Amino acid sequence: MITRLLALLLCVSTSSFAAEHAINAIKFRNYESMFFEPDHLEVEPGDTVTFVVDDRDHQPQSVFIPAGASSWQAKPGQPITVTLTEQGVYLFDCAYHNVMGMAGVIVVGEPVNLAEARRFFARYREETFAMSRDRLDHIWDPDGLLDRSASSR
Repeated sequence: MITRLLALLLCVSTSSFAAEHAINAIKFRNYESMFFEPDHLEVEPGDTVTFVVDDRDHQPQSVFIPAGASSWQAKPGQPITVTLTEQGVYLFDCAYHNVMGMAGVIVVGEPVNLAEARRFFARYREETFAMSRDRLDHIWDPDGLLDRSASSR
């Protein structure tokens, strides 16, 4: 009985440290269209991120994830909440608007897969973005490290 109570208390106290974050899918604002806000988010393992979708024309999805992580794809026009447990760089986009550069980056803990993420993003950007190709360039620095001072808009 005491063992179960201690296990329950440990689960409750551990889960209370996880943070909740939101990323909004924005259709148009201030002469800019089809973007996520924020487009760069840093979280800790176990945190949850909700993609807030208020337009039926958005469908957030993962396009690059660390080894061992689970991919996600929202139903069209529906919000989705994901729990990110694996450390590393995650790239996501809008399945409908990725051609317009509607994408973003989440770093969970340490960016352990940064080199692989940079290579993937360079190819992905050239093959996918027809517009706003430089939209996420503020996140990467020339030394191959994440620019931790960069924030969303």
